[in-house]
Amino acid sequence: MLKNLILILFTPIISAIFWLFGQHDVISFINILFYVSLLIFIISFGILIVQEGILDATSYGFRRLKYQMSSAKKKQTLADDDFFNPRHIKKEHYIVSSWIYALIIINFSYFIISILVSILLSK
Repeated sequence: MLKNLILILFTPIISAIFWLFGQHDVISFINILFYVSLLIFIISFGILIVQEGILDATSYGFRRLKYQMSSAKKKQTLADDDFFNPRHIKKEHYIVSSWIYALIIINFSYFIISILVSILLSK
């Protein structure tokens, strides 16, 4: 419960801290909330991509290419190395932290809310 509350209040608190150092009007706060939520969303989505192993196939291809392009002497050295001469493209199981999903959903919601409030205030 406390963990969820921290995740929900993290973006508005960071936005309020930045807002204190700038202009003190509602539009300024909405703009800061937009930028902070977008930045946190992008960072947390990047963490999700890495944790789910989406880029493992690309990494596998480049490591295999490096192994294939190596000299015969270097191939002998790397033949038993699981990193440079991988045998499997992906792992069997990936551990994704549960807070990543919550952080992505919360900050995407703040992102959409800040756009909608900005549109409503501009009319």
